[in-house]
Amino acid sequence: MIHTPHKHKRSGAHLVEFAFVAIILALFMFGILEYGRFVFFLQVTNNAAREGARYAVVHTGDGTTLTDIQNYIKGQLAGRDSELANYQVTIQDVDPNTGIAVTGAQWNDAPFGGAILVRIEGDYAPILPNFLRLPGLLHVRATAMMTSEAN
Repeated sequence: MIHTPHKHKRSGAHLVEFAFVAIILALFMFGILEYGRFVFFLQVTNNAAREGARYAVVHTGDGTTLTDIQNYIKGQLAGRDSELANYQVTIQDVDPNTGIAVTGAQWNDAPFGGAILVRIEGDYAPILPNFLRLPGLLHVRATAMMTSEAN
């Protein structure tokens, strides 16, 4: 008579092996999702800075205020500004060659051929920083500079 091994003896081993693999798979999946969320957020923020700079250079000298541009940028962020702690938007008249702010000038003082810089800054908080061994806050800065089309 031939002795056949019992298959039911390894059923617990399969469960333990699956638990180890499932934990590693979950970490990997959460990492991919968090990274994708962060890259999407960076894309939206960079796009909002660029659109804000474009809006500012077109509306130099027509009575558009700093608040108007900040509200426009907030609209371009489509609610993503709530994901930034210490959210701040800066709009400056800068030297087109160096990007350094012109002393004593407001953004709408930029002459034709000058430059306007828009910067969006804040601290991004990942959803599961401790779980993925990430810092609690990641500082994000999106900057766009365009040539002024002043009147």
